[in-house]
Amino acid sequence: MTIKYSFILFFTLFLISGCSSINKVETDNANDRINTADGHDFLTDIFSKLQGKTEPEDETEAVLKSTQLMLQSSSESLVSNQDDVQQQINEYLEKKPQEMLFDDIWTRLETLYQLSDIENHRIDSQEKWFTKHKKHIEDTSKRATPFLYFITEEVNKRNMPGEIALLPIIESSFRPKAYSRMKAAGLWQFVPATGTHFGLKQNWWYDGRRDVYQSTLAALTYLEQLNKYYKGDWLLALAAYNAGAGNVNKAIRKNIKKGKPIDYWSLPLPKETFNYIPKLLAISRVIQKHNKYGISLAPIENQAHLMLVNTQSQIDLSVAAKMADISVSEIRSYNPAFKQWATAPDGPHHLLIPIDKAERFETQLASLDEKDRVQWYRHKIRSGESLSVIARQYKISIAVLKRANHLKNSRIRAGKYLMVPLDNKPQTIASIKSQNNSKKTISDKKLNNSLTYIVRKGDSFWKIARRHKISHRKLASMNGLSSGDTLSIGQTLIISQKSSKRRSSDKQKGKEITYQVKSGDSLYTISKQFKVSINDLKRWNSLNIKKYLKPGQQLIVFVSSSQSS
Repeated sequence: MTIKYSFILFFTLFLISGCSSINKVETDNANDRINTADGHDFLTDIFSKLQGKTEPEDETEAVLKSTQLMLQSSSESLVSNQDDVQQQINEYLEKKPQEMLFDDIWTRLETLYQLSDIENHRIDSQEKWFTKHKKHIEDTSKRATPFLYFITEEVNKRNMPGEIALLPIIESSFRPKAYSRMKAAGLWQFVPATGTHFGLKQNWWYDGRRDVYQSTLAALTYLEQLNKYYKGDWLLALAAYNAGAGNVNKAIRKNIKKGKPIDYWSLPLPKETFNYIPKLLAISRVIQKHNKYGISLAPIENQAHLMLVNTQSQIDLSVAAKMADISVSEIRSYNPAFKQWATAPDGPHHLLIPIDKAERFETQLASLDEKDRVQWYRHKIRSGESLSVIARQYKISIAVLKRANHLKNSRIRAGKYLMVPLDNKPQTIASIKSQNNSKKTISDKKLNNSLTYIVRKGDSFWKIARRHKISHRKLASMNGLSSGDTLSIGQTLIISQKSSKRRSSDKQKGKEITYQVKSGDSLYTISKQFKVSINDLKRWNSLNIKKYLKPGQQLIVFVSSSQSS
């Protein structure tokens, strides 16, 4: 037994020392510098056999389990630190300009490059593309202005290659609201599942993938863990960030079986990943040589542009903008994660504010009354209204209405009140009140001038619409409802609308008669017969252009005195 385990220990040490002695090799084609893989799968297989397993553990499963454990560890660390985000950000966002070694962030960034000496024809090809699209780079550099200092600071703090600070150029062109066909979002293009894994909330109010602060921490943590997994090979880590560790490991195994090199440049990767790292290294070069190529980068000072401020609880973005003395569009541009007019009720409770406005904002925030943070409107429920109708009216979700009013289900009663959170602009509140008053007035007039129907037991939109020979969607629309809404017994529905203004103006043209449709009639033949337009016929009778006339159907027609007989 002792001899067996001595053999295992000796063999293991031999393999490890053999793997560690392999550092870099040259490819046959060019002077491409490449790194080898760590031999993780091979060692896993060996240990499985030595331990007496009849079948080695599936390699893909082992890789995914290993990656998941490391990512889970980083995710828990990130989530646990969310409570002290302000303390973290202030450590490196409040540095004084005189303490900086560089005037602008672009010059500083070049000194942080770690991959700039890599040469490959694929990088050259991408570099040519970028130099032909100078405006794209210039526009992207402008969008990077508020955020690049923070990203560079975090990259530097973690001793990562400076090139990684430019990765959002490749991922999203520095558009925080970027959304791909694969449902990836934000500067760093997290897909929903990966975002959730890293604690980036995604709901009606907030999408953490678009939170520049949180998503940057998540992306860099993810890259650090991938780099650790690939034993310090940043190229394989970046490839796995783009394609997933499973796809990269699959490509590595293919090359091992074929006896080919297993560095990034030699792997059979998907087309996007094949060009992903060449693009990053090419844009890094172009940024470094922008003067040579005649590219005007947006001037970005090497100092903090934004500060993360803890708002403690939900706040209307228009209120926050006013306190910071900036526009609503500006505060939205710094905080694109908040998708509605206010921050999320359940957090996170933070906003990125221009650093020269942060002190003013914090002072006013401290004296802001709780009731002034978010404006509420008291809505009286009318007969026939449902939560979906009210939610649409105020442009909020049903879930928000339920949460605001502590409702366990969607049942509401006419005559009761709902509290509705609103945009805090006075003109918005006034317009909604005006709209509600207007709806009530119009509704009264419609009842006086239109055919109405009282809902009975067993009725539905479809049954009532069929009975009155109109579309169930049109019936719902005339009553300000959705065809999926539930009807209440005793509810009054408008079946047809007759405008008194139209009739008075049409009566001046001639006399109103009722015409009974005959077999073979069409709107065209009737319009010719009475010398009126088809549009007038449809308007007088609320006809849908897609519907055919039926024999026996009665139409209202305004005709001249000579035709009335």
